Amino acid sequence: MKKIFVAAALLVFGISNAQVSFKPGFKGGFSSSTVTGYGADYRNNFYLGAYGTLKLGKVYNMQFEMLYLRQGADNLQVVRYDNYNGSNVAIKATNVPLDYLSLNLINKFNFDKFSLHIGPGLDFKVSEENIPTYAEGSGVYYDNLVYTISNDVDLTFNVGLGYNITEQFGIEARMRQGLIEPIYANTNSYGSSSHLNRSFMVGATYTFK
Repeated sequence: MKKIFVAAALLVFGISNAQVSFKPGFKGGFSSSTVTGYGADYRNNFYLGAYGTLKLGKVYNMQFEMLYLRQGADNLQVVRYDNYNGSNVAIKATNVPLDYLSLNLINKFNFDKFSLHIGPGLDFKVSEENIPTYAEGSGVYYDNLVYTISNDVDLTFNVGLGYNITEQFGIEARMRQGLIEPIYANTNSYGSSSHLNRSFMVGATYTFK
């Protein structure tokens, strides 16, 4: 406990004696996302956004981000029970596009040109695409949709690494884990698994002077 108080005191002292500055920038790159628990493939797409970095010390920065993320999953297999055959039948494979506006508060810990990123995010679903129905001619007929939207909002946990090539240009890699179920798939498979957004992101950053 004593060590924790000493570390906290040093951090506060360092912030109070540092020159506080704010620098905006923008970022973008490649994202690979899925919805866990359904055995679906990853959806490969992109992300774009802007950020503002509040420099509070030599080691610690606070970064505010607003991003447009194209998440979701590909090739989600829908399995239903066929009463005629007495077994589960895969009757539909569909892509699940889930696009979000993401607001993140990232704690950045700087070590020379490298940085560690940790922080929460709040995502708002912005896409509203037609959800497919079950395929006709499969031998199994249902009126309900392949999946339904469970929540339009998601809470996320973000962790990643960054590297500054120059004072303005940098690269980063990040993992995002959702905490709220985004969809409910009408399938007999994977019923006991957690169904959450998960994304891996690799991109570039540009910070204005």
